[in-house]
Amino acid sequence: MILQGREDVVEGSLESRYAVEAIDVAYGYNGSILFDNVNLAIEHGKSIAIMGRSGSGKSTLLRIINGAIRPSKGIVRILGIKVDGRYNNGLRKKVAYIPQSLGLVENATVLENVLLAKASESQVRALLGLWKREYIDEAMRILKSIGLHEKAKSKVNRLSGGERQRVAIARALMQGAEVVLADEPVSNLDHDNACSILDIFRGMSKSNSRSSIIVMHDKALAEEYADEAYLLADCRLARLW
Repeated sequence: MILQGREDVVEGSLESRYAVEAIDVAYGYNGSILFDNVNLAIEHGKSIAIMGRSGSGKSTLLRIINGAIRPSKGIVRILGIKVDGRYNNGLRKKVAYIPQSLGLVENATVLENVLLAKASESQVRALLGLWKREYIDEAMRILKSIGLHEKAKSKVNRLSGGERQRVAIARALMQGAEVVLADEPVSNLDHDNACSILDIFRGMSKSNSRSSIIVMHDKALAEEYADEAYLLADCRLARLW
């Protein structure tokens, strides 16, 4: 849903109708404007695709929503809370960001990578690998749900591209995130693997009311899997469906 300058949500209200809102967001650098007047409202449990040519600003917009980049102007709210830096206002656990690089620890096992979602709760235990049994059980349940439990003890650097994407998604699920942001999660996968990954995103939305925003290029895949899709072009964001 495109919003037109909406600013009537009560700050910090977790009862917000929208999982993600962008209000009059703009970003530019070195005197040039990448995009301007971006208005967006994502309802809970929706899968959203953002498309556009390379360099149009899709990844930048995703990182602004994530709080990694500050917009030149405008406001972003997640679950009714204004975003002001990546770790502010208790949003750290509520938002999972999956970059193109995936951010996995290559020499660690699949299970260890998933458990790292809980590292912030006890950094010492994480460093020593002394994970709570309940966390290990939860991680294994998640891996089983996405068909990766048999690879739990495999090193990430020995996995296929599709399997690596599943590990990144499993980590987001382990985090307990209510909003998942994914930057080109299927761009380097064949059609079958791409569909498999997007099935997981759609399942997250439908069964757990998680909202997902996925940057992608393939319009046919977006038409099949996304509840809504947007095109970022000519410095503007426009709804496609």
